[in-house]
Amino acid sequence: MKPLSVRWLAGLLLLAVAISGCYGSTRPVVKIGLIAPFEELYRDDGYEVLNAVRLAVNQRNLAGGVAGRHVALVALNDNGRPDEARRQAANMAIDGDVLGVIGPVKAGSVSAGQALSQRETPWIALTELQPAELAGGFSLALTPETLVRTAIDDLLTQPGVSSALLLSDWPEAQTADAADSVRSLPLASAESVTTKPGEGVVWLGDSAQGARLAMDLGSTVVLVGGSEVGSHMFAGRAGSDAAKAMWLSAAPGIDQMPTGFVEAYRSLAGAAPGPQAVLAYDAANLLLDAIELAAANGAAPDRSAVQQALLKLGNDGWHGSVDTVRWVPGCDIAAGCGRLSDGAVYLHAVK
Repeated sequence: MKPLSVRWLAGLLLLAVAISGCYGSTRPVVKIGLIAPFEELYRDDGYEVLNAVRLAVNQRNLAGGVAGRHVALVALNDNGRPDEARRQAANMAIDGDVLGVIGPVKAGSVSAGQALSQRETPWIALTELQPAELAGGFSLALTPETLVRTAIDDLLTQPGVSSALLLSDWPEAQTADAADSVRSLPLASAESVTTKPGEGVVWLGDSAQGARLAMDLGSTVVLVGGSEVGSHMFAGRAGSDAAKAMWLSAAPGIDQMPTGFVEAYRSLAGAAPGPQAVLAYDAANLLLDAIELAAANGAAPDRSAVQQALLKLGNDGWHGSVDTVRWVPGCDIAAGCGRLSDGAVYLHAVK
């Protein structure tokens, strides 16, 4: 997908908001936000998500909007960096018409979540978050417990793999280290790590460092990770001589996506959707449904009502494009709500 300059993109989105505000003489507007990388290393990841969210917004507006209101999308670029993520989250929260935000999208942007929570702005993450990072928000990505457990299990089923090296700074890695077939090291060890014969690798760090690790390991080693390994940048940088890489997601590949979604996404984006696209599409529709619920009985939706609606929809079980989104039992807004730990998990090959 061809990148746009940040300035041109911002102008385009502001223009879109202005036009949407003129949609009919009296029709009100609600806004949803997206914080993602649209430049530098992870721009392809950002545009894949942007197109999915645009599709959801376009379809909702064609169907009459949300509670009689036209939906406008405000998208801000964070370059996948912590400082930019915090700054853009603050910018998003200033606009009181933005009732909820999709993001963070990348591991380097997790600071956006807490910046939004501090300003009582609902948000839905598309990347794996530790409990402290999720506080005040929601996530459609796999929980850390599910990712660690499933990555090790899937790795040990690969031909020639008899043990796992888990590279992670997550507390969940310490529990996994108790297994005889698993040893755990911090992410900083990646620069000098050497695998043992028959040992595969579980990588739970960012895309850039993971791609370097995959190149260093070579094609005889198997590597499994989360959404960071599924990054377009990872595939492009690692190359064909790198470790055989796979990644886990709460969203399926194109063969298991609804045909209507795939066709509509192709028409809009000019490319096939990946798992992160369908996850973003579901996040947008979940947020829009929450705004609809918050506006029930003619009420004017606000952020607090949208937050409560997101909680209710996930607790009751919200039907996404493929699977049902259900929060872990006993979730509350203060602690954050992640996807049910025993929900569907899909394994994808890095191509």
